[in-house]
Amino acid sequence: MTIRLLHFLRGSLILLASLFSGTYNASAAFKDYTEVVNNLNNRLAAHCPPQDSLHVLCNLLDIAQIRPMMYNPDSIMRLTYSVALHNNDTNTAFEMLRHLSNMYNQQIDSLNEFLQYAKALPGGEQRDETITFIEMQRNSYYSFYAEEDKREKRFDEKLKKLVQNPPEDIYEQIYLLHAICLHLYRDANGELMVKYFDELNKLVDQLPADCYSLRNIATVQSALAFSLAGEKDKSIEADKKLLDIIDNLKAYHNAHGRPYRSYLANRYIIYTRLLSNWEALSDGEIEEYYNMAMRLKDTDVRSHNTYNNMPMPSIYYAMAHDDFKKVIELTKDIPFETNSTLRKTEILRFLIQAAEYENDKDLLLRASREYNRQLEKLNRHTDHDRELEVLYDTHNMREQISQNEIERQKDVNRLQHAIIVICGIALIGLIIMLLCLIRLYRHSRKLSETLLISNEALKTESCALRSSQREVSSARDAARKANEFKSDFIKNLGHEVSAPFSAIIEYSHLLVDCSDASKKPYLEQYARMVTHNIEFISTVLNDVFHLSEIDSNTVSIKRKHTSIQMIAELAVNTVSPALNPGVEIEIKSDPADLDTFTDPTRLQQILNNVLENAVRYTAQGKILVDCYKLEGGKMIAIAISDNGPGIDPKHKEHIFERFVKLNNHEEGAGLGLPLSRLIARLLGGDLVLDTTYTRGARFILTIPYAFK
Repeated sequence: MTIRLLHFLRGSLILLASLFSGTYNASAAFKDYTEVVNNLNNRLAAHCPPQDSLHVLCNLLDIAQIRPMMYNPDSIMRLTYSVALHNNDTNTAFEMLRHLSNMYNQQIDSLNEFLQYAKALPGGEQRDETITFIEMQRNSYYSFYAEEDKREKRFDEKLKKLVQNPPEDIYEQIYLLHAICLHLYRDANGELMVKYFDELNKLVDQLPADCYSLRNIATVQSALAFSLAGEKDKSIEADKKLLDIIDNLKAYHNAHGRPYRSYLANRYIIYTRLLSNWEALSDGEIEEYYNMAMRLKDTDVRSHNTYNNMPMPSIYYAMAHDDFKKVIELTKDIPFETNSTLRKTEILRFLIQAAEYENDKDLLLRASREYNRQLEKLNRHTDHDRELEVLYDTHNMREQISQNEIERQKDVNRLQHAIIVICGIALIGLIIMLLCLIRLYRHSRKLSETLLISNEALKTESCALRSSQREVSSARDAARKANEFKSDFIKNLGHEVSAPFSAIIEYSHLLVDCSDASKKPYLEQYARMVTHNIEFISTVLNDVFHLSEIDSNTVSIKRKHTSIQMIAELAVNTVSPALNPGVEIEIKSDPADLDTFTDPTRLQQILNNVLENAVRYTAQGKILVDCYKLEGGKMIAIAISDNGPGIDPKHKEHIFERFVKLNNHEEGAGLGLPLSRLIARLLGGDLVLDTTYTRGARFILTIPYAFK
């Protein structure tokens, strides 16, 4: 079978070489490989050994990838893969599968086929690397080429697996995390995307040093992601790392007899991307990278073709030197022809800047309109972004908890060892003491029996008497103080926990201040979470305390002359820091000097509770506090309206019941509205839900209008 394959390859190569020998010399500026190919063909024709045939095929493949017009790389890859299988050369077979998956990264059926081939080969690091590489190519397909429903379905599957059942195998972790990274890259989610790519690079850095394919694909996509997110220094660092990887790969292939393996096109792309971050480069670096890119454009056919399609090095070089006429000359037609959203957005931004400088109003208007359309595409957000952010924080927290658990287990082991030693010593002492007691017991047995009987009788009578006294006393005190204990317990609980809560907040901030700079960002987030949750618990305790006061009829109402406008402003100022971006809050009063005789503290407490709900559920729009008279001037109404999701009218009374929450996933204990209604009724008014309002939720608080 191997001989037939080699004969087929030899015949195919000789035929192709003859077809292109007369046409390929048209590109005289680039290196001609015709003589090299003829020599390799002659080696195949001489019936060289199978291992030498593989070596020749690999060299022919390297030339075909440089000059795809001479040979079809796909045919050589598949033939080399078949020959490698027949000769049990699994390393070469895995390499061919990686080449094929890279070539067919937009065809999911082919990728699935290559994945099955890789899984069928013997295990080892090469197999793990190849399977992971193909899975990462499948991630790329689903992120950029698949239909929306298929893309979201795969993303949900990978996210669920990463959250619910995190794998222990590092290769599986890499391609699952890579799927999340590409999802964020596709939606241009900057800050979170940078976090996840940093995590991906940390995992890849743990792989063996010769795992070039995974390290290469992760670093390339990281450089693109960092550049997109505006992290120019990180993007430059990633591209410099890529140049080192290419140098290592070149040395590796030269050492294995493959001198035609070329990375010139890869270097051209890297130098181009380095120039895209010209704001973070020195003048010398800009000149160096531009000259390198242009030299590759003139010496490498693939770089030459890439430059002709889109002269990005010259565009970046012109932008770096504020040569806006050159920018317009190079880019005025590109953004209206290319389909790449991210590349189009970048070039449009350059074109707008150049058109403004050159006062080309027609071009400026045309580019601005197209730029706005592209921004609308890039500014979309998925439903998974918050879930991903929580996942990222949970992942870091899980690692910290695991480390703490290891340390705790060590302490437990040390403590158990000490306890065993102490118990052994104590056991020996007890045995000695027991022997002494047995000896004494034999001498005083009769006396002890008599005393024991007497003591037991006295003890029984004494215990019975004390028990009776305690029962009587307890029953009397319990009947008198039952209600007092409930209120005192709730009150004392609030006082007792305030100091520990304050200490916890201070300790959390102290831990952040004392931590390393690298750990501060996520530790600060934990500290904010601690502070937020303690404040939440304190609020719940205060609500329970106030309900207890009302239930026990001990709540005090201190009425005095009160400005409704002033109380409304105080309540608005209290909740304003929690407003979502873009949300406005307005106070409207008719008449403006609306005053009454009531308890201002209790009134502000009601407004605070209702406004906090409005702020929590209003993502955009406006919150209105409207104060006015009704019922012929006998009552004052304060209506609080928001643009949130609203409340179903069927729940208009249910929401005022204690511990009722319509959405169990939201914060709160379900006490704010019941407490507010009880206080409103103590003030002589009421708090109700306005079911006629349909643009969100509106609560109406009524209190008596009086002067004394």
